[in-house]
Amino acid sequence: MAKVFRRIRQKLLTENKFSKYLLYAIGEIALVVIGIIIALQINTWNNGKIERQEEKKSYLNIKRQLIDDKNELIKVKGDNKNYAAIYEYGNKIIMAQDRTKTDSLTHVAIGLSQYSDFHSSGNIYETLVNSGELKLLKNSEITSAIQHLEKTYIFTNNLENIHWELIINELSPELKGVINYATMKAVKPEKLYAVELQNIFIEIIGLCKYKDATYGQALGEIDTINKLIDEELNSHEYEQLSE
Repeated sequence: MAKVFRRIRQKLLTENKFSKYLLYAIGEIALVVIGIIIALQINTWNNGKIERQEEKKSYLNIKRQLIDDKNELIKVKGDNKNYAAIYEYGNKIIMAQDRTKTDSLTHVAIGLSQYSDFHSSGNIYETLVNSGELKLLKNSEITSAIQHLEKTYIFTNNLENIHWELIINELSPELKGVINYATMKAVKPEKLYAVELQNIFIEIIGLCKYKDATYGQALGEIDTINKLIDEELNSHEYEQLSE
């Protein structure tokens, strides 16, 4: 092709057809410019396609992490509900001052040291920021929802830390010397029915209810994010990537 253009130029110059040569030169330049523009557009399209593919991978990875978190939250929420039911039973024994159920109350009191503890699969939003992947995600509604979910996780973990501190700082000192941990028997059964232990029961039951609400909130937020991701991945733009 270059040889053809060269011959045309030489012919026009040898025949002294300068005006025609000038028009030809302008046309040749225009063709080169058009070719560059087309090449740039193709390159931009290819880069855009690669970015969208990376964005899709990020969304799928986020969804996998959220599914893991959801499964963990369902388990933890169930554990918390079971603990709360047992603690409610112990509180009823104290309220009734039923001395025939001292052994049951002893076991429930020891069981107060058990608590639900949620661990997420990772800090999704922070990881996106640190890795630079956040810039790939064009749907701001999804990224904002993920950021809010991280705050819900932090709040949930703070409640769990409060629960643990309550066990260590209040429950443990209260039960020390009241229950023989080796025999699982109460050596000072009257203290199991005292207001001090009952107040601890009430505090922990309240915490369990509060935690149940935050677990439920986190599960709802996860479902919302997954729905948004599904809608994004099912959009026409992403469907074209798989063609």
